[in-house]
Amino acid sequence: MRHRRDEFSVLFVCTGNICRSPIAERLFLARIPSDLPVTVASAGTHGLVGHPVDGPSAIALCELGGDPDGHRGQRLTPHMVGTADLVLTAQSAHREAVLHLDPLAMRRAFTLREFGRLGAAAPAVAGIVDPAVLRERVAEVAARRGSLPPAAAADEVGDPFGASLDVARACATQISSAVDLVIATLGLTGKD
Repeated sequence: MRHRRDEFSVLFVCTGNICRSPIAERLFLARIPSDLPVTVASAGTHGLVGHPVDGPSAIALCELGGDPDGHRGQRLTPHMVGTADLVLTAQSAHREAVLHLDPLAMRRAFTLREFGRLGAAAPAVAGIVDPAVLRERVAEVAARRGSLPPAAAADEVGDPFGASLDVARACATQISSAVDLVIATLGLTGKD
């Protein structure tokens, strides 16, 4: 992921980068207008480098309107974390791994469901999508961490790797709902 100040960058993180984070990445891309100054990527704390999206997860992703084609797993690096404006992880353990790589990412790193939960309680965003405004929005959501009761278990997305299609669908549905909340929180609605 290249970082430019005229773009807002989102990084999704899971373990292998073949189930949860590519589902989130591809649904996010499918649901925002393509002309926004937003870049999106995904990686894994133990990324299965070069691997495509896992079979059941790919099916679930397609069913929700995402496209798994062309995805290749990659391993999370300190550079990826350091250049992302928003890091969204599948589980709190992934967030801890992100912070281990770059402790300065603390106010930019959330579990996917945590960001959606905290963002849903924030005032709506309207107007032109500007990377600086999006960065401010991330800071606003980070500041809400202490204002709402913790929901640790509810902020986690289980790992569907090696599980049945039904489990992959359940995880993908959780991710889909959280992605919609993230998009709404950032004011990126209005797919072209």
